Amino acid sequence: MTHKLLTFGALALAVSASNVAAERNLSIYPAAQCAAFWLGYADYARVSAYLDHDPRDHIRADAYRSVAYRLATAPRADIEAYVSEQRPLMETMMDAVIYGSDGPSRDVFERLTKTCKDFGQKHPETRDL
Repeated sequence: MTHKLLTFGALALAVSASNVAAERNLSIYPAAQCAAFWLGYADYARVSAYLDHDPRDHIRADAYRSVAYRLATAPRADIEAYVSEQRPLMETMMDAVIYGSDGPSRDVFERLTKTCKDFGQKHPETRDL
């Protein structure tokens, strides 16, 4: 399997899971998705020559996770399972954006960062990140 196919498959899974979850509860999307995004970003930064590792990425992830818990539209176990499932997909997306210069991955990245920023501005845990 080529890197590009893996990337498109991972992103398709991430986006489809997020869209379905968005219709059901805010704890999963966008809160848990944003937590997974920041964890995946941090994971990629830790091994990438292109990004500096920033410990605040874990703080951001924890803050979004806290929002997910507070909203309580999903059980904590479901939130944690979702974050665990999505985290490596977010790392793959970062690789596709930064190393692979993949346009569709960049589009997903940009949409997700905007969604997280907009959502984060509405919650005290994430407002000042």
